[in-house]
Amino acid sequence: MKPGDTFFGKLIGSGEHLHVILSNPSKTGHAVVLTLISTYDENYKNDTCILRSSDGHPFIKHFSYVAYELAMLYPVAELESYEKSGEIKRKQPFSAEVLQRILQGADRTSARLPDACWIELDNQGLIPR
Repeated sequence: MKPGDTFFGKLIGSGEHLHVILSNPSKTGHAVVLTLISTYDENYKNDTCILRSSDGHPFIKHFSYVAYELAMLYPVAELESYEKSGEIKRKQPFSAEVLQRILQGADRTSARLPDACWIELDNQGLIPR
């Protein structure tokens, strides 16, 4: 597992969503995982990072926002267990460009990233300055 890898399933929030790994789990054994919430409304109030079908991920078919406030720090072993059991399914990773946009949003006040997740990203030097 590495930054940019995506999974579909029920990890965060209600229902099944596309999730992305932001941190480098091999460094700490934990992964910062974000969920993407679909919305058809371009004017959604949380516009820190909006993804569109033009971003090149086959799973994104309409406007989706990165729900930074729902981010969680997961042990890699737990994610691997969910994947092995079929509870989550790996999807195509995000491109480096899209991953960078998501990371840039993580440091904005509007993102409201949970402290433990922000610290993990910052300790790994992934928060752009």
